[in-house]
Amino acid sequence: MTSFDIIVEPTNYSLTPRTLSLLASISERLGEVNAAHLHHPPTLLRRAHRVSTIHATLALEDSPLDRRSIAQLLEGRSPDGQSPAEREVVNTIRLYDLLPSLDPFSSQDLRQAHGELMHGLALDPGQYRTGALEVLYGDRPGRRKAAAENIPVHVEQLLHFAGNDEAPLLITSCALHYGLVHLRPFTAGNGRIARLWQKLMLMQQWPVFSFLPLEGFIQQHRTGYYAALEQADRQADCGGFIVFMMERIDEAVHELLQRERTVLSGPERVATFLLGRNRGRFTRKDYRHMFPELSPATASRDLADGVTHGLIQRTGTGRTAWYGPARP
Repeated sequence: MTSFDIIVEPTNYSLTPRTLSLLASISERLGEVNAAHLHHPPTLLRRAHRVSTIHATLALEDSPLDRRSIAQLLEGRSPDGQSPAEREVVNTIRLYDLLPSLDPFSSQDLRQAHGELMHGLALDPGQYRTGALEVLYGDRPGRRKAAAENIPVHVEQLLHFAGNDEAPLLITSCALHYGLVHLRPFTAGNGRIARLWQKLMLMQQWPVFSFLPLEGFIQQHRTGYYAALEQADRQADCGGFIVFMMERIDEAVHELLQRERTVLSGPERVATFLLGRNRGRFTRKDYRHMFPELSPATASRDLADGVTHGLIQRTGTGRTAWYGPARP
């Protein structure tokens, strides 16, 4: 039996040890991203990430287009008489180009983004809905309808919360994502705009999120994504959804670091490690903590090469050895 949604506070969330563990892991990885200067990738890599991101976010909405078709549209090879699926891609590309100029805490910018996203696809792009809306979790109907009363007020409250919450930004951005999906302020495109709006919020502090294909990792766990949204609705607590999204963020940043590290030489890894440290003294164990994919032998060889190249100096021998930046 379907019932009308009684508007609950969509920003209620509980924190668990798992949430805090993920927060620490992501924060450390983002520090490595900045230290390795990976937040400004080459143009070709940025375009590849853009294709992957658009493909994944539209695949969550059952778009039939593959990556090749999306890449062609991104390159401007747009066929005459675009299909709705092609229009979705073109609109999303335009919105991604617009995204850096938008304010994640502005309801006017939110409606502008939705208008761009749903241009030619909805009768009321950029306008809040005025009627109740059936709630779907993916392709499965829920047990409630999202009410239409006071949507502008609820959206303003949600954006004010996002701009003033004292929790770490990683957590607040996940709550904002859930809140927009829960409120469903538009007749269509609510999931897409919610994912984009979390991206926009994260981009403000970490530019890497402007191209990081987070949506691809959500798509890989599509069933879990919708299950987490439904559980949050049922429990009136989005703590579980926050954990789900932070797991995907952790995976996305880890994958970026793993891929980029494979092209670094030993001296380059040592230099990257030194950029990310706030204190001078460290051990081989500390070094491997940043590069967990390295074997102990490879880590030892990196450090020995670092000493040879004058990047670091060593004190002691064997397992008791410790290192520090080379003195000028």
